[in-house]
Amino acid sequence: MYVREGDGYVGTILTQGGWDPGSANGGTVLALIGQCLDEVPTLAPMTLSRLTADIHRPVPLGRVLHVRSTVLREGKKIQVVELRLVDGDLELVRVSALRVRDQAVPADALQSTTDARPGDVLLPPEQSMRLGEISPQMPGFLGAVDMRRSMMPDGRTTGTWFRLIAPVVAGSPVSRSAKLAAMFDCSNLIGMSDHPSVVTMINPDVSAHVLRVPSSEWVAITGETRFNLAMGRGVSTATFSDDDGVFAFASISQILQLR
Repeated sequence: MYVREGDGYVGTILTQGGWDPGSANGGTVLALIGQCLDEVPTLAPMTLSRLTADIHRPVPLGRVLHVRSTVLREGKKIQVVELRLVDGDLELVRVSALRVRDQAVPADALQSTTDARPGDVLLPPEQSMRLGEISPQMPGFLGAVDMRRSMMPDGRTTGTWFRLIAPVVAGSPVSRSAKLAAMFDCSNLIGMSDHPSVVTMINPDVSAHVLRVPSSEWVAITGETRFNLAMGRGVSTATFSDDDGVFAFASISQILQLR
């Protein structure tokens, strides 16, 4: 998705989003920020627990971008990191990331609440429609991810299958937080079978909570989207699951505007 240039990053065509051909898809931007987050050291083994992103402006393709990170709270149990994606002096995206220490507790201490598998109600990936094959005019980021719109056997659209198929940064393995962050933006408009052509529904934020990193190649994204037309806004809420159960939740706001 990105190539390094000095201490910065340049987005390739594999970051191109669907709202504007000159701007990046939100998931590719969050993937880069997640990759940079995992370069920030911790005092103890930690994993991303919460990510909150405010997307202030479109992120351009082809320009040298920088990710500036600041540790706001350092500890052995929690760490809070602020990450800012900037184009020169212009801030494009600001992220707050909470990382929590990894430490097992006895298996019989609590009853697990994460074994549910929402993806089991969906048709499997091999029977679902790959978005990148619908039209040759699809945005470039669909060459970096494999997203498949899935249906329940009764014909209702209920979710999306997702897997990452391209490196986030050329020459570097995909980090744990990058793998997570790349999928959070897919919560946008989850559960909708049709996207009306009379309005745009751009999301200015992403918020997610994480139980663990995914353990399977394919991730099922299920949820719903609701709108308040009187105020011109919407909210999507999504659950992320894999073969081992639920591992994350996310929510996204939409700004509705007539085209």
